[in-house]
Amino acid sequence: MADRFDVAETLIGGCPTRADAWAFVQAFAAAWSTPLMPTDGFTSADVQRAEERLGFRLPVALREAYGLFGRRRDLVARQNPLLEPDELLLDPSGELLVFRSENQGCAGWGVALADLSREDPPVALFGDRLPGSSRLHFLDRLSLACVETVLSEGATASRTEGRTCQATAEVVACLEEKFAPVALPPYPAWFEPMGQPVRWFSASGLLLCLEPGLEGMDLVVAGRTTADVRRAVEAIPGAWPPAVPAESEVADDSEWVLPF
Repeated sequence: MADRFDVAETLIGGCPTRADAWAFVQAFAAAWSTPLMPTDGFTSADVQRAEERLGFRLPVALREAYGLFGRRRDLVARQNPLLEPDELLLDPSGELLVFRSENQGCAGWGVALADLSREDPPVALFGDRLPGSSRLHFLDRLSLACVETVLSEGATASRTEGRTCQATAEVVACLEEKFAPVALPPYPAWFEPMGQPVRWFSASGLLLCLEPGLEGMDLVVAGRTTADVRRAVEAIPGAWPPAVPAESEVADDSEWVLPF
């Protein structure tokens, strides 16, 4: 089953409900890493302590995410981590509940306090690359933001070497012809929030991400195996730099900081 897993096929029609989002996370975990286990989530007591500390209840979607896969660091804390319940905090404006942080404190993802009563509220992006204290709309629902987290963190955690090339017009045309678009709405990149939005494509065993680069857009390829990555590189006529082996260990907590 893992060898046939294709993100775009699994996400056909998007994730109209939270249940669809969690079903995708379960399928992705089983195919790209190891199946979810009951011990991969935080307990209801862990979440309740966070709510008592903060003085309000968390959105249903966030509570469900914590309970299902909040402890799975390979899925949610490889690079830009989902904060653990006892790490949840407000942004400097006091208007957002921050639940995810860029690992060097340059950006964060949060939910407006006014939206906390919604079961699956929209998510905002803020960071030092936005003017003043402004923030951008990230995705319409927190469950979708969790799907994005699992895709980006899971791809980073791939044990194969990642490959990146500049996304020239020829590269993009080939990508759109040979690979399937993932039904995740385009969203701003935390490192270039005012640039073109991020888009994902896939094939069996492959994830391909179009994201802002130093000169226009870059194409980033991750795969379940070295052969999967090689297959994409051979199919796409890009100027591919030599492969650099990916890190194999999840970063220690001491290597990332909160965004303020």
